[in-house]
Amino acid sequence: MVVETLASLLGLAVTMGTPLLLAGLGELITQRSGVVNLGIEGIMAVGALVSVMVTLATGSLVVGFIAAVVAGVAISLIHGVLSISLKSDQVISGVMLTLLGTGSATFVGRMYFDGSPRVDTFSNVPIPVLSDVPLVGSAIFSNTAIDYLAFALVPAVWYFLYRSNLGLEIMSVGEDPATADSVGISVSARRYLAVLIGGAFAGAAGAHISLTVAGFWVAASSAGRGWIAFALVIFAQWRPLYILLGAYVFGFIEAMILDGIQEYLTVFADTAAWPVMRTLSDPNFMGMYPYLATIVILTVVGVRARAEESRTAPEALLEPYIREGD
Repeated sequence: MVVETLASLLGLAVTMGTPLLLAGLGELITQRSGVVNLGIEGIMAVGALVSVMVTLATGSLVVGFIAAVVAGVAISLIHGVLSISLKSDQVISGVMLTLLGTGSATFVGRMYFDGSPRVDTFSNVPIPVLSDVPLVGSAIFSNTAIDYLAFALVPAVWYFLYRSNLGLEIMSVGEDPATADSVGISVSARRYLAVLIGGAFAGAAGAHISLTVAGFWVAASSAGRGWIAFALVIFAQWRPLYILLGAYVFGFIEAMILDGIQEYLTVFADTAAWPVMRTLSDPNFMGMYPYLATIVILTVVGVRARAEESRTAPEALLEPYIREGD
């Protein structure tokens, strides 16, 4: 019973953690170029809506997913134009994008749909032999194609940033854009590319929420996950593997909230600790856990950074690049 319960929680944790992983990896690439995008929440909201609209129109989950990715690229282009071409404040531009994305998605969705339309969801695709491994088999090796894609993107993003010429150029414009420019690397082009990749990942994260987690569209479907994904990048100190770990820790917290762990703690009902455990395991109270964890993570990272015990952000993060003579 305990093993089955834990396996179920782990499987749900993967499902809930995948949107955070996708959005976090995208923001990692964006920030490595020196650009911060606080519009992840809005992009995810648009992706969640577009994926359902296109899936219902075409009858294809794959087409709906791709449409959400394209929508993520399109809306992130707004942030690129404002923050890269027009040199606007990246924080203000990102917050504006979140307000625009969430607001427009809610408006269009409520106007377009009558209620919360349901769609088919991506089915789990068990991997032979590996899916039969006790505990972790059903959690890791019996998931949807999007979950597997998110797993695969972790080493892919690492290789892209640290081993490919294009990835190294993106990181160079995030560290020292003037030097990168002096050797012929287009700072604007690399930053645009990074922002658009980040938007594509966030759009995919929104599609996963609608087409795997929920199976329907509802207003505010991103539910703060964009902000958590942003915090994960800082927690991970701009490293893909740590984003993977952080995403599934948050996913496990959400899994416990959804699964309702209080019933499993009733064995402590006759103990003095029961009143406290009952309160801490109440689903309404547990709803605060992801956000409390985000605050704790940002606080710890801030303290470590002051003590110079952790890796720092890209040197040119948040700094618009203005060429001499422009």
